Amino acid sequence: MPLLKAPGIKAIYGAEPCVGLHAELRKRAFDEGLGDKYTILPCSVVKKELDKELEKVGLLEDSSAVERKGVFDTIITVRVLCSVPEFEKTVEELYTLLKPGGKMLVVEHVVNPWRTPKGSILARVMQGVYHFLGWRWVMGDCCLNRDTEGVVKGVADRDGGWESADVDRWFETTCMAYIAGVFVKKGG
Repeated sequence: MPLLKAPGIKAIYGAEPCVGLHAELRKRAFDEGLGDKYTILPCSVVKKELDKELEKVGLLEDSSAVERKGVFDTIITVRVLCSVPEFEKTVEELYTLLKPGGKMLVVEHVVNPWRTPKGSILARVMQGVYHFLGWRWVMGDCCLNRDTEGVVKGVADRDGGWESADVDRWFETTCMAYIAGVFVKKGG
C-alpha cells in the first residue's frame, strides 16, 4: 500500500472476495493514509461479481450490459490471475475495464519456462507434483502452471496488441517462477 500514495491517485478499488481480510485491509489503508481513497469491493475479479460491485460504487452504469467501457487508469493484479476459474476470460474482461493508455501491472506465478535457457525441467516437474498433491486446494486455487504472460499478451493481440509490455521474470529456475510487468493499452 505505500506505493499507492502517489498524489495523482484519487481513488483505489480493491476486489477482495475473502471477507475475513477486509478489516485488516481497511486498517492498513487507514494506517497508510489511504483510508479516504480505498474502497474494498467484496467480490472476485470475475465479471459477474465485479460488475455488480462496480455498479454499486458508480463506476459502471449497467452491470448487465454486454459491452463495457474502460473505467480504470490502472489495474493491478498481484497473485490473482493464478487462481481465477476462467483465466483467459477474466484477463479479457479486465482488459476491457482499462481506459485507452491505461496500465495493467501484473505480478503473478507462472509455469516454469523449462524450454528456455533459464528454465528448469526439474522445477516444471515439481510444479506438476505440487499440483497433483493438492497445491491448488491448500493455496486458494493457485495454479503454478499458467502461461500468464502469454495470455495477457494474447488478449490484447485481438485488439491490436499492447502499446508496450515491460516484463521481468523472476526465479525461473524454481517451481515458484513469476513475472512482474507493466502492460500499456493502446490508444492513450
